[in-house]
Amino acid sequence: EAMLFALDRINNDPDLLPNITLGARILDTCSRDTHALEQSLTFVQALIEKDSTEVRCVSGGPPIITKPERVVGVIGASGSSVSIMV
Repeated sequence: EAMLFALDRINNDPDLLPNITLGARILDTCSRDTHALEQSLTFVQALIEKDSTEVRCVSGGPPIITKPERVVGVIGASGSSVSIMV
């Protein structure tokens, strides 16, 4: 909640970071390192650009592929087994 509050305050201040909007994707590790690793891999795979040269829509046209979001940082504990796995 504190991070979401801070993001709202930053995004609503036109002088702080003009023309930039910050966001967050918050994932629950369920306190399991294996679950954290699985979520991390899923998250990273979504950011990798895929080669769509051979992909065609049913209509024959090229697919519309949205650009992945930019990730600038990851926030987490520095010493837990879950954070180390991530």
